[in-house]
Amino acid sequence: MDIVGVIPAAGHAIRLQPLSGSKELLEIGGRPVMDYLVERMRAGGCTSLRVVTRPEKDDVIAHAEKLGAEVVLARPATVSESFLAGMSGLGEDNIVLIGFPDTIWEPVEGYREPVSAVRDGADVGLGLFRIDASDLTRSDVVVFGRNGRIDGIAVKPAEPPSEWIWGCAAARAHVWADLGRAEWPGGYIDLLCREGRDVRGFELSDVWLDVGTHDALRRARDHR
Repeated sequence: MDIVGVIPAAGHAIRLQPLSGSKELLEIGGRPVMDYLVERMRAGGCTSLRVVTRPEKDDVIAHAEKLGAEVVLARPATVSESFLAGMSGLGEDNIVLIGFPDTIWEPVEGYREPVSAVRDGADVGLGLFRIDASDLTRSDVVVFGRNGRIDGIAVKPAEPPSEWIWGCAAARAHVWADLGRAEWPGGYIDLLCREGRDVRGFELSDVWLDVGTHDALRRARDHR
């Protein structure tokens, strides 16, 4: 059964403008930031990659093709729509990995446990990361229940329920099929939790960097 990685790269990076190119190709540690996600998806068993981007993002298109990825051209209005565009036409039992091309996290093999959980029957497997309290209000924060069970995801909460966020995920294509019910994947995962679906999380590390804002970009470059 194929494992497909879907990467949303159709955004406008409004918080980082002005930029001379696409956010996904900003260099961190001497390489384009999106390459870190590609590396992690492939380490998790990904057999094919789909990069979703807008037709005018020539630099992303060229780089995705260089990486051997299939380019999906679209103009999604939300992140969820971007992922759905990348999943179009997949078999319902394909395992689909999702992640964000403006993030760097450890370990490289972080997708393996989420993928194993899906193969074991879970609806969704999540990679979890502990981050600084100052970043929690702009993140998807995990709501834990008894015995470490994931009871939900709080998207950009004013009062974060934990120190853990989800940063990568695996599920079969038929589970992702209704992703459009929420603007953000975290909101959809929250709905699945509330409906009693089997969502399993794996605490991977406290290494989580993003380049979503100028301050975060500076921190990421300092770290690498």
